[in-house]
Amino acid sequence: MRLLITSDVHSSFRRFERILDNESNVDYVVITGDLTDFVASHIQRIDKILNSKKLKALVVHGNCDPPESIDYIEKSSSMVNLHAKSVEIDDYAFHGLGGSNYTPFFTPSEYSDDEMRSFINNFEYGEKNVLISHCPPLGILDLTYSGIHAGCAVVREIMHNFDVIFCGHIHESPGIYVKDKSNIVLNPGSASSGRYALFDLNSFDCKLKKI
Repeated sequence: MRLLITSDVHSSFRRFERILDNESNVDYVVITGDLTDFVASHIQRIDKILNSKKLKALVVHGNCDPPESIDYIEKSSSMVNLHAKSVEIDDYAFHGLGGSNYTPFFTPSEYSDDEMRSFINNFEYGEKNVLISHCPPLGILDLTYSGIHAGCAVVREIMHNFDVIFCGHIHESPGIYVKDKSNIVLNPGSASSGRYALFDLNSFDCKLKKI
């Protein structure tokens, strides 16, 4: 299964469309949150772009996506809302965790650790598991320009449950973290700056790319 991994579109529609045009031969697009820049209805623009390319996306919302963004994702014809849910595709169980832990910026979709754990309690694990999370695990691909690790402690707690974690949130920390061959974390960087990644779930081959 070939995946196009994107995050932090932030309503940069033209750039998002260019990324899709650059990588048309994929089975699914993954969007790890912050589809919009605080305007929930912009989800409709993302939906229209995906439909025009005949692509399906596995999606969670980010901290900059207002809570009502979840409804827009649910109503879209191209996106599967994975927040606090599990979906089986081929040999993998995909799980979603949207929003973020608390930030200094009071963005619209921030949650306490207890709320994050309540979302995770809905997961139904398979033999092979992929987490699509807006936030990276605390201490991994989460270093901000100010030198602070701003990832999520709850994601760090549960990361051992997953073969692969796709995340975003921290624009300045794109990269691939490999603990061992079956425990990988990937932050593609922000789609709003033209960054994305390709990941093959059959071979675990992954590439960070930029247009």
